[in-house]
Amino acid sequence: MRKLYQRLQNVLGFSRRETNGFLLMALLMLLAIAALFWVPALLPETPYDPTADRRQLDSLVAQLDTSTARPVFVSDKKSGFKFKPRTDIRLFPFNPNEINSEQWQQLGLPRFLAERIMRYRGKGGSFKTKSDLRRIYDFPEPLYQQLHPYIQLPETIERNSSVLSKIENPASGGNAQNARSFENPPFRPRETKIVRFDLNTADTNQLMAVRGIGPALSRRIVKYRNALGGFGRADQVREVYGLDSLVVDELLKYAYVNETSSANNIKKLRINTATVEELDAHPYISPRLAKVLVAYRKQHGSYRSVADVAQVKIMDEATLGKIAPYLSFE
Repeated sequence: MRKLYQRLQNVLGFSRRETNGFLLMALLMLLAIAALFWVPALLPETPYDPTADRRQLDSLVAQLDTSTARPVFVSDKKSGFKFKPRTDIRLFPFNPNEINSEQWQQLGLPRFLAERIMRYRGKGGSFKTKSDLRRIYDFPEPLYQQLHPYIQLPETIERNSSVLSKIENPASGGNAQNARSFENPPFRPRETKIVRFDLNTADTNQLMAVRGIGPALSRRIVKYRNALGGFGRADQVREVYGLDSLVVDELLKYAYVNETSSANNIKKLRINTATVEELDAHPYISPRLAKVLVAYRKQHGSYRSVADVAQVKIMDEATLGKIAPYLSFE
């Protein structure tokens, strides 16, 4: 040991005092390195407590959530997701074009759906037949059936043949001004035969071949299809804003969706990497839900399946059923 000490002193050119200091410093460094491994092993392991993180997430949800009453949904193996009507509703005859938000809620609609109808009317939308209520996004079918006898609208729009004959033949009784004002009536018969087409591949020209659909509506259908990532079912076209129920019925005579191939060709939304803005851009995901989905992912880790998405506090089964085909868990 003494020879090693002298050799170290000769090689480094240190004095006796400097050599002692060097050895002491080296010993302390070795002890510090060893402590990095020994001390954690000696201390008891503290289990992770998610309470603080869960409290923070609940606080975020509380800020994002409102006092809006939400409908209750129950799962049914035969018919999928169904609305469970409330028992405290008050039914009365009504015109959906005239009643206010409070009256809608008295009829059994949740507040968010009543306000959605008011916004639809505020933008110029109207209901011409009873079935037009079904065009409102998320309007539950069981509630529609319950309200149906009380809706003060016709089942269908009756076309007056005498008025149409005057429009088409002004000389028989209609004047030129009336003829001009109705020169493009909805549902004017087409002379050309329409070939059936797939809604997911149709362009605006194919859509405009259907009576009642003009350039604006055809572009709106394509835009909505792109926002969705593709139609999974043909009746999703009813969700397009501004499409009259009669126009949709006419469209579905010629348009179809190959559900087998569409399931594989739908553009998926990568829920584990998507930003709030990307989630919010999907028609089925609200801004509030987009924020909570990202916050939940940050706390709990990546979503592995639809069952994980169902654990999000403000996710209801109706929305989950709609967005599930569009989610990718890669």
